[in-house]
Amino acid sequence: MNFRIVVFFLLALCAISKSVCGQEPTPKVNDSTKNLKIRVLPVLFFLPETGLGYGGISIGTFRFKNESADSRPSTIQAAATLTSKKQILLFAPFEIYADEEKWRFVGEVGFYKYFYNFFGIGIDSREEDLETYDVTFSRARLTVLREIVPKFSVGLAYEFDKYGTPTLKEDGLIDAGDFLGKEGGIISNLGISTVYDSRDNIFFPTKGLFIQGNLLASFKAVGSDFSYNKWILDSRYYQKIRGRHVLATNLYFANNGEGAPFLDLNSLGSRRTRGFDNRRFQDNAEWSMALEYRFPLYRRIEGVAFGSTATVSKDFGSLFSSAFKNAAGIGLRYTLNKKEGTRIRMDYGISGEGGNFYFTINEAF
Repeated sequence: MNFRIVVFFLLALCAISKSVCGQEPTPKVNDSTKNLKIRVLPVLFFLPETGLGYGGISIGTFRFKNESADSRPSTIQAAATLTSKKQILLFAPFEIYADEEKWRFVGEVGFYKYFYNFFGIGIDSREEDLETYDVTFSRARLTVLREIVPKFSVGLAYEFDKYGTPTLKEDGLIDAGDFLGKEGGIISNLGISTVYDSRDNIFFPTKGLFIQGNLLASFKAVGSDFSYNKWILDSRYYQKIRGRHVLATNLYFANNGEGAPFLDLNSLGSRRTRGFDNRRFQDNAEWSMALEYRFPLYRRIEGVAFGSTATVSKDFGSLFSSAFKNAAGIGLRYTLNKKEGTRIRMDYGISGEGGNFYFTINEAF
C-alpha cells in the first residue's frame, strides 16, 4: 500500500505550519499539558489509487517536559477519510521524540477498507490483465529508535496486518492462481531498523544523506500465518546546486523471501515511480532509482522535473538481469511554511502506458 498514510493533509499541514512551526521558541518546556496543541481540520487529497479523498483529522502536537523548545515536536494524529472509489481509511499515525530527539517512536494504527490493482506477477505482466480486489484489514506499525552516535540510530521495528478474505474476481488471475494469502490472514513481522540521517530538513532537504535499513522476519511465534524474511534499503541523497536549486536522488532495494503472501509483495507505481498505475508491476524483489531536479519559479512556487527507472523480479539475484521500466514527469510545489519547508505537491508522471496525476503534500522522497 502506498500510504504509510502519514497522508495528504493539505489543510492540516497548513494549520500546523502556523500553529506549531511559527511559534516563538522558549528555552524549555516546563509543562507538557500546557504545551499540547490540538487542531481538528478537514482533509483533501487526490491519488490514482484512491481518487478524491476527503474527511477530517485531529492533530495533537507537544514536547515533553524539559525538552528544548527548538527540538522537533512530537505529533499524534487521528483521521477518518472516504474516497470517491468508496474506500474507508481510519488511521492514527504518530511520531514521538524524547530526550532531545535521542529517542524516536514512529508508527501507525489503522483500519482500512481498500482495493488494490492486480496485473499478475513479474516485470512481464500485461496491462490488459488488470483486475482489482477489495480487502478489509487492520494495521499496526511501530519502530523504536535510539541514537547511538550523532545522526545514527538503531532499534526495533514491528509490522502487523490482519487481512480479511479478499473479494476476488471469479475465475480471475488471483482466484484461479496459486497465490499464498488469497484467503487473507495475519502478517506479523519483527526485526531490526537502522537509520542514518544528516538531512538539513525532513520536509524539504537541500543537502545531506538519509539511509534506512530494515531486516524483518515473519513467523508463527509472533502471531503470523506466514513464514518469510524481508529487508529494505532506502537511500536518499540531496545536493544544493546553487540557491534554491536542488538535486535529489533515491536508490531503493527490497526483497521478500520465499513464503511471502502476495498481499505483501514489492511493487512499482509508488512515490519513487510516479507515472505507473499503483502496483502495476509486483514481485518479491524491487530495485528502483529516482532523480529529481527542484528549482524556484516565483516566490513560494517551485518546479520539479523527475525521472525513474525500476524493476521487480522473483528474487534479489534476478534483479540484475530483469528488464527496467522508465517513467518521468513534471510538477509544481507551493510552500506553506518557509521555515520548515512543508509544501503542497502536484505532479504528473508519465510512462509507456500513460500518465497519472498526484495532488498531495511534501516531497515524494
